[in-house]
Amino acid sequence: MNKLDTFLAYAEAHRATVSLLACGLILLTAYFDWATPDVSLGFFYLLPILLSAAALNGPQILAMAAVCGYLREAFDPLQYTPGSFQLLHAFDPRSWAAGAMGRLTVSIAGFAMTGFFVAEINHRRRFLARHIEELETETRRRQEAERQLAILIETSPLAILTLDQSGAVALSNESARQLLGFDDAPLEGRNVEPYLPLLYRMLHSHHTASNMRTSVECKGHRRNGDVFLAHVWLSTYHTSAGAALAAVVWDASENLRDREGAGLDSMMATSRVLIGAMSHEIRNLAAAAASAYGALQAPADAGQIEHYHALGTLIRGLEKIAASGLSVASNRESTVADLGTVLDETRIVIEPALRESGIRSTWEIASGLPLVQADHHGLLQVFVNLVRNSQQALETATTREIHITAALERDLVAVRFRDSGPGVTNPEELFRPFQRGAHSMGLGLYISRAILHAHGGGLRYEPEPAGACFVAELWPVETEVEV
Repeated sequence: MNKLDTFLAYAEAHRATVSLLACGLILLTAYFDWATPDVSLGFFYLLPILLSAAALNGPQILAMAAVCGYLREAFDPLQYTPGSFQLLHAFDPRSWAAGAMGRLTVSIAGFAMTGFFVAEINHRRRFLARHIEELETETRRRQEAERQLAILIETSPLAILTLDQSGAVALSNESARQLLGFDDAPLEGRNVEPYLPLLYRMLHSHHTASNMRTSVECKGHRRNGDVFLAHVWLSTYHTSAGAALAAVVWDASENLRDREGAGLDSMMATSRVLIGAMSHEIRNLAAAAASAYGALQAPADAGQIEHYHALGTLIRGLEKIAASGLSVASNRESTVADLGTVLDETRIVIEPALRESGIRSTWEIASGLPLVQADHHGLLQVFVNLVRNSQQALETATTREIHITAALERDLVAVRFRDSGPGVTNPEELFRPFQRGAHSMGLGLYISRAILHAHGGGLRYEPEPAGACFVAELWPVETEVEV
């Protein structure tokens, strides 16, 4: 800020002080103009106008111009012949010479226009100064934002790329260089097609005529030829040179391995549960058959004795198969699940489908629920299966509501799934496998109860006046349970 800007700021903040200084300057100019009647000092009346124009408004400038013009004309040597000046007659316009009023009008107009001109220049100068200051502030903010954005991009664990209209990399961060194997070489300027061919195709797709935002999974290649699974969030935009593309890339290979591994583990756990449940049924049948076999008398006919012994061998084989299946099912690791997390994941999985079906869901989850003895993925499968059963039951219902609650009841944690559907006609047949007319061969509830039984819990139907209610019961980890 220079001295003029400093003065302008002072004049705007101290209008009274500047106005008093201008009045003093007018009096001083009038005194010297009176003291030298033979010399005109009228030009100096511009000084107080110039000084105070930054502090006065329009009427005030006009008033000061009238005062300065009047004094200039009062002490103008043209009014008098040499030696005829009298102070009292100087302030009486009637004693002025011919043409004085015209000169007075011109003087007032000149002083006023000078003041207005200076005031407008000062106003524009202040406006320009504020505008420049705002631009400088905006520039500093933009530079700071660009610096923060550059730091965010460069330190991001996700690979970030921008491509120009030819498919060449215009910008890349450290994660992108590491992902594509360019730790020791620049990536900018290289064509992206050999490494992420999908990005090149999307850039030159007809969809780029309008800005496109999407996410895709595709195959990627590193510089050394390694293949990885890329999860890409991309958007296209337009520049003066043509279409461009920005992409955020994540190496999903490890996630794929974890997902497939977890899926296999979940499938094996569910298979063990199913084997155990079926082996239990086989053992019961074998035990009943063995009891009946023991009550039979061996036939005397030599031809029938062979069939008698074959029946005994079949029963013993069934007992061995059941024992083997139960042994496999019992060979499990102790698992712990966070019930709150499982319920949150259940909500994430099923709520979009419920909203699409017009079903309202309410959740009442007690705080401080303990960890429970269950397999996380198995428990998630049970909860999702129960909600989907309720969803199917509500397809023809007038009122469509599902209410899920979870609370500690005595020694068990009970999770209830209530719906406003038509209810269950034959509750005693609910958990039997291979029922006619049931979805998924009638195994859903059978397997769900078997999964909970494998950890000491249970699944039961609770009669309600209207609708249906299923209760999943789970043991807290602090409780010792024998399965």
